[in-house]
Amino acid sequence: MKKYLFLLLLAMPLMFAGCGSDDDDTPSVSKSELIGTWYTLDDDWVLVFTESTVTQYEIWHTGGTYSLNSYTVSNRYTLSGNRITFEEGLSGTVAINGSRLTVSNGSETLVYTKYNGTPQQLMDYLNN
Repeated sequence: MKKYLFLLLLAMPLMFAGCGSDDDDTPSVSKSELIGTWYTLDDDWVLVFTESTVTQYEIWHTGGTYSLNSYTVSNRYTLSGNRITFEEGLSGTVAINGSRLTVSNGSETLVYTKYNGTPQQLMDYLNN
């Protein structure tokens, strides 16, 4: 199980090792903007942010149907300006523009879309 958790943490786009300087040109992000459900089909993840935790779900796409992997990972996080830092010390830069959440580690960037509902409701939406 530790190996699986480690692999998920490596795969989680938000969990980039922080290096170099912060991106001071990106506006601050507030927790109220971040709280909610975000997804990307480019990397097959759903992220659900609360006030202090983020829960990660993997999206499976088989036979034309979307579903969620039953195993989830939750981590505590802090947000300072545009910098998100997880309890393990990993961090990344975030920006929100409307319904788009951009996450970057300086060399790789992923864009998530906001969904107003639960991860299961998102699967229902994607399957229609």
